[in-house]
Amino acid sequence: MNLTQLKKMNRWRDGFNPLRGLTMMQAVALLEAGERGEYANLQWLFRAVERRNATLRAVKARRLSAVTRLDWSVLEVDLEESPISNRRAEIPGLASRQAEALRAAYERIDNLREAIGFLALAEFRGYAHLEFHRGEDGGVAHFEPVPQWLLFRQGLNGPWQYNAEARSGAAREDDPVLDLNDFLVREVEDPINEIAVISHLRQSLSQKDWDGFVETYGIPPLFIELPPNVPADKEALYQAQAEAVIGDSRGTMPNGAKVQTVTPYSGGTTPFSEHIRYQDECIVLAGTGGKLTMLAQSGSGTLAGGAHANTFNEIATSEALEISEVFQKQFDARILAEKFPGAPVRAFFQLGAGNGKSAD
Repeated sequence: MNLTQLKKMNRWRDGFNPLRGLTMMQAVALLEAGERGEYANLQWLFRAVERRNATLRAVKARRLSAVTRLDWSVLEVDLEESPISNRRAEIPGLASRQAEALRAAYERIDNLREAIGFLALAEFRGYAHLEFHRGEDGGVAHFEPVPQWLLFRQGLNGPWQYNAEARSGAAREDDPVLDLNDFLVREVEDPINEIAVISHLRQSLSQKDWDGFVETYGIPPLFIELPPNVPADKEALYQAQAEAVIGDSRGTMPNGAKVQTVTPYSGGTTPFSEHIRYQDECIVLAGTGGKLTMLAQSGSGTLAGGAHANTFNEIATSEALEISEVFQKQFDARILAEKFPGAPVRAFFQLGAGNGKSAD
């Protein structure tokens, strides 16, 4: 089914805000629905939280930046590490010819960097699908990202199916099943967004309470003590003048009037900022594999900044291996099987191998 048609069919979601009135019970229900393969509402919620939560947005940007700036290469298999029997049966020039074929296949992809970034987002969303778009000669020329809410499956491990209307609920048997020969698919068992959604909701509730606290106690209540012996017929005039002074926080009062304040809050330090900060730490811990607790610290300077950069570079290096494996199994294998049928694999795509080419 054409992706453009699918997107047109579910434009109703453009006006649906999943965060409006969201409760913890509803969030947990959506996460449980995801375990059954019902992803539409859950993935739409993931999208909203990625856009609205500052910490998650920063973690996402840092991880994507670290991955997408990596160069790619097509490498040849090192036969020195292969068994002697394999080396004896080697076809002369096979590795270089396979490397040339793969290099040509990747160089014709017009959005390789975007495709790599989309596969990296599976770490946040749980999965990512790229559909092959072919050129006039039948070769793959474009990897089209498939919006996550347009997919579902029957159960946790059922086949992937198109959710043409992005509807809620489970897949039906008559919903189109994806032909995985036309896709690159990356799945992640424990996506970051499952933790981020809960943390975001807790932050929102804490922020709401904090806003209420500030509204109640943020401006100390003021009272005017009128001068002694105010004539009874002047009390109303004095009171009006006092209320005007309090309301505008400026003005003059008759001699002898005093301003009295009331201590607004006597409960010690408020817990709101600490609670919100803890939720940020949960998101950063999930997004960095426990290597960082915060993205920035006061007085961090060059040393801590360098440590943060090293952390994201380390994450990118590890993730590059996983993304490379997706390309190797689901794209390289098809190219090599088509051009070198029956021959052993002697070349492969590698992201972040160094001395390679930009993904642009």
